[in-house]
Amino acid sequence: MNKPNKIGQCAYCGCVSPVTDDHIPPKNLFPKPRSSDLITVPCCLPCFEGWSKDDEYFRATILASFETPDMPLAEGVMDSLLRSLKRSPGFANLLINSIEEIEIVTESGIYLGKQDALRLNSARVNRVSQRIIRGLFFKENKYPLPENYEVIANVQQFGFESILEKLPDIQLESLRIIQNGVFCYTFCRTNDEPNSGLWLLLFYKHLPIAGFIRPKKIKELSNKGMQADAAEPRG
Repeated sequence: MNKPNKIGQCAYCGCVSPVTDDHIPPKNLFPKPRSSDLITVPCCLPCFEGWSKDDEYFRATILASFETPDMPLAEGVMDSLLRSLKRSPGFANLLINSIEEIEIVTESGIYLGKQDALRLNSARVNRVSQRIIRGLFFKENKYPLPENYEVIANVQQFGFESILEKLPDIQLESLRIIQNGVFCYTFCRTNDEPNSGLWLLLFYKHLPIAGFIRPKKIKELSNKGMQADAAEPRG
């Protein structure tokens, strides 16, 4: 990460403080030479700390997808990942120990046999996905996602079709295409909640991730309020 060199509003927590540019999605997903249209958002140091390992795991997860390594868009990134694994034997062992044999079944139920695949750490993958969506929200709206909203994100094994079938009337924004399709995204807002909406991300024209922004549950907000009240000194 570059050292914070300017004052701005953090895209994630909203604080005004020294910030630097954070790439959305992580820069390590893009092969060199990188194009000039990569997305960056302002980020404070406390928000950024600890993200680099998750970003590395996220890249490995995407490249371990059974079709992605054969795609031209991913070739340069795969070479970079292999060099990284040579420098970090501990991370390489983590990935090797996470490989297991899984049964491949299509969405229609057709059995395709067994294949080695990476057992996902869903918490880490979803954490990076949520951060990407928060960053894109800031880029599109020019303000951070309010604290009373949450992001839910998951890898979609069979693409976006099943989601779009359930939401036939949604009007998606025009597709944003970054570095010739290495990363694409689109989204739609809900009518009743200006900050809520559906976000669709696509990596290497293959791996889809869907995310939803929605208001936090009232119970969760109430618990936070109670905790804040308890922390206040009593006169």
